[in-house]
Amino acid sequence: LLAKVGPVLGLIGTLIAMSPALTGLSTGDISKMASNMQVVFATTVVGLVISLVGLVTLQFKQRWYSKEINQLDYVSSVLTKNLKQ
Repeated sequence: LLAKVGPVLGLIGTLIAMSPALTGLSTGDISKMASNMQVVFATTVVGLVISLVGLVTLQFKQRWYSKEINQLDYVSSVLTKNLKQ
C-alpha cells in the first residue's frame, strides 16, 4: 500500500504547491516562487521515500514468507515420506 500511495501523495503535494509557485512567477515575485518550489520538490521527495519504505518492507516480507513456505514444504515432505514407510 505504501509503495502505491507514496507517489500519489507526492504528486498531489507537488500539484497543490505548484499553483502558488506559478502565481509568484506570474507576478514577478521570485522569492515567493522559490520558496514554493522548495515545497514542490520536498513533497515529491517525501512521496518517493514513502514508496521506498513500502517497497523495501514488501521485499523483506516476501523473502520471509518464501523461506517459511520452503521450510514447511520440507517438513511436509519428510513427514509424508516417514508415513509411507
